[in-house]
Amino acid sequence: MRSKFGLGTSFLVTTLAVSSLLGVTFAAQAQLPPVSSVIYVDPVNSLNTAETGTSANPYKTITSALIQAKPGTVIQLAPGNYSEESFPIKLKPGVTLRGDESSLGERVVISGGGDYISGIFAKQNITIVANQDTVIAGVTVTNKNERGTGVWVESTNPIIRNSSFISNAREGVFVTGQGNPRIENNRFVQNSANGISITKKSRGEIRNNLFQNNGFGLVIGNTSTPSLTENQIVQNKDGIVISESAKPLVRKNTIQNNQRDGVVLIHDALPDLGTSNNPGGNVIANNGRYNFHNATKNNTMFDVTTTETPDPSQTADLSSGDPNIALLKKWELTPVTCNSGSEVVTIIMSRRQYCITPHPDLTAKRYQYNQATGNLKALADSPRPTSSRSRGGL
Repeated sequence: MRSKFGLGTSFLVTTLAVSSLLGVTFAAQAQLPPVSSVIYVDPVNSLNTAETGTSANPYKTITSALIQAKPGTVIQLAPGNYSEESFPIKLKPGVTLRGDESSLGERVVISGGGDYISGIFAKQNITIVANQDTVIAGVTVTNKNERGTGVWVESTNPIIRNSSFISNAREGVFVTGQGNPRIENNRFVQNSANGISITKKSRGEIRNNLFQNNGFGLVIGNTSTPSLTENQIVQNKDGIVISESAKPLVRKNTIQNNQRDGVVLIHDALPDLGTSNNPGGNVIANNGRYNFHNATKNNTMFDVTTTETPDPSQTADLSSGDPNIALLKKWELTPVTCNSGSEVVTIIMSRRQYCITPHPDLTAKRYQYNQATGNLKALADSPRPTSSRSRGGL
């Protein structure tokens, strides 16, 4: 039997340090296969006359190079600021837009945006419109126009890699329709709305990216089913927001130190975050309010492993109207100050340490509250096994 608190027999606390987040480096991609041609662009050193697109006589703009590009063409960008373009830059099918992948496009900056009429979302302001079999690699994309988006993916399958999406007024990448992109080894930093937005029936693979200091790291909605693997989603307002009937696969991501919530579920969202037989391997920890905020209509329980290191300065204030205090009282527990000098049981909730007087069902000294399941679990350093009585009332 299990106790009214849903106690398990053991709990392993895993800690993960994320340091120097903006200094994250990713392995460069393997060399591209042979292509039909390379067109060179240099906004600084172009001669501006009789441009031929060669390394000795490059085009000044991406717009000019695209006129000559055919499937298989690589448009090679020299360092510089590409702001004198005819925006949005509409890539042709099968064309690669490549800057410096080793630096994630640090010195190859495409900045600006223009009106684009989407077949699904009407008028948008976009920097680059991806196309079928296109590659965007080694560039920095910034669109500071009102509601500006960096790259627009609508029912196409581009590869977006080793690039940076910084200070876009809305999001770095927007995926819609039946989009199926591969987005890997990129940085999404300080985008006002989201790092990536995924909607409609989109799929795609989002792997090994850094999402930091965005409004939301990722927003996933409608009936989309992307795969999120090995991403670092840190210090955003919220980490991942999943809504409507979206069913993303979420594996081996680090989702921590976000200002408010780590993972937010609303409407009928049903992500695959892993099961006991097929662990998700996600670290969802140390987020400001909730690690996992399940606000779905049916309040489905998800199998989520969270690891949470308490902030020792954040002990509960019994007089503050803290909702966690009310929850402890609802469970017929008695909160006390942690420095009362008497024997107490410690419970970690939302990174705060709460202390209660000993209770017969709580036979360990320290517990962690898992909001996803509504259960308490004994921490690994508790000296005695927990009881096994019926769950009851949580």
